[in-house]
Amino acid sequence: MEQEYSQPEETTQKKYIRNYTEEGREKQKNHLNNIRQKAMEKKRELKEITLKAKLMKLEPKIELAKQYDNYVNNKIQYQQQQQEEEPVYITKPTKEKKKKIIYKEVEEEEEEEEEIVYIKKNKPKPQETLDRTLYKSSTEQLHMRAVEERIRHNLTSCYSALMPREY
Repeated sequence: MEQEYSQPEETTQKKYIRNYTEEGREKQKNHLNNIRQKAMEKKRELKEITLKAKLMKLEPKIELAKQYDNYVNNKIQYQQQQQEEEPVYITKPTKEKKKKIIYKEVEEEEEEEEEIVYIKKNKPKPQETLDRTLYKSSTEQLHMRAVEERIRHNLTSCYSALMPREY
């Protein structure tokens, strides 16, 4: 079962023949112009298609923007309506502070009743001393310094953990 393969014949190179005549040149120019026009029309169609696709993607966003604008306009109108109405202020009834009066009866030899009136006054809160304020500020500074040290330590340890090591 031997098949005989035919050896390929020598290929001859095809010669490109240019149209040097005026008619040939005009035909070639017309042909190229037709190809260009078709390509431009195709390009325009593709641009229109891409524009339509972009507009289709933008449509929901445009609708959302319109809804937001309506919401903002309605909110402004609603706020203006609220401002036009007079606000009603509800005041809490204030309690009148009564001073405590203590009556004390004293018996004397004459058996006359004397009234001694004691009036309790609220003591003012004692002001903090200079030593106390210095102590508070120094403890706050120490606390802040400790927090900063912890943060710095954590950052350096995390950074060093991320860096490659050579063994």
